[in-house]
Amino acid sequence: MTLLGRILSWAVTASTMVGAVAVILMMLQIVADVLLKNILSWPLPLTSIFVANYYMVIAAYLPLALTEKLARHISVEILFRYLSARWQRWVGGTVCLFAGIVAAGIAWELWFEAMKRARAGTFIVEQSIVMPIWPTYFVLPVGFGLLALVLFYRFAGTVTGLAGGLGEVPLDDDSIPGEQAGDSHAGR
Repeated sequence: MTLLGRILSWAVTASTMVGAVAVILMMLQIVADVLLKNILSWPLPLTSIFVANYYMVIAAYLPLALTEKLARHISVEILFRYLSARWQRWVGGTVCLFAGIVAAGIAWELWFEAMKRARAGTFIVEQSIVMPIWPTYFVLPVGFGLLALVLFYRFAGTVTGLAGGLGEVPLDDDSIPGEQAGDSHAGR
């Protein structure tokens, strides 16, 4: 279980790094486009296509699993925190299983859509330049697939009680992620 967790952790880190590189490249390209447009009246071609169809898609969907690994998804814990540790694990495990099934279903459908777009050779034409955009359709099933794997891993860890190698926050941890136990005002 620990080895699988480490592999998943590596995959989550790698996907997050690719997303971070996409953000940096997007910023550099936008700055270069604005400077060239204002100084030389020569905008960089295909900037809008790269930003909307490559950089933003990669930055938004590849790091999806990171939020689950760090337990940073939006949650409303009105009753959850009053449950016993056993019930918290049961409810948390059930939610992980359900969310994992949903994420896997989304990844499955998106994979077929990506294959359809690849076969069709989907592209956009801007300033008489043909730019293929079908490769970015594969980013979504990869992002949702990795999220599903992390959710299933968390479910398995909850059911078996085995220590994980993902570095994830336990489902029954009542402290706020990123804070020291017992210090509810740290960093605020």
